[in-house]
Amino acid sequence: AVYNDQNQKIGSVDDLILTRDDDKVAMAVISVGGFLGMGSKLVAVPYDQLRVEITKDNEQRVHLPGGSKDALNAMPTFTYSNT
Repeated sequence: AVYNDQNQKIGSVDDLILTRDDDKVAMAVISVGGFLGMGSKLVAVPYDQLRVEITKDNEQRVHLPGGSKDALNAMPTFTYSNT
């Protein structure tokens, strides 16, 4: 799950895109909206905008500072290409 500054779930990480040259994570594909995987939209966010944090329960949590469902929904839809 991906959370915003208000601790609201705004999406979930669906995939990670690596660079060709050095296999570093360049983009995170985030699924936003929908219900139980139906009607969701995929958007690509630069990986360096995400923060992986450790909660007080010692769990990892993905945080998108300044993020919101509306902002993610306003982004262009990500589609996979074979090129």
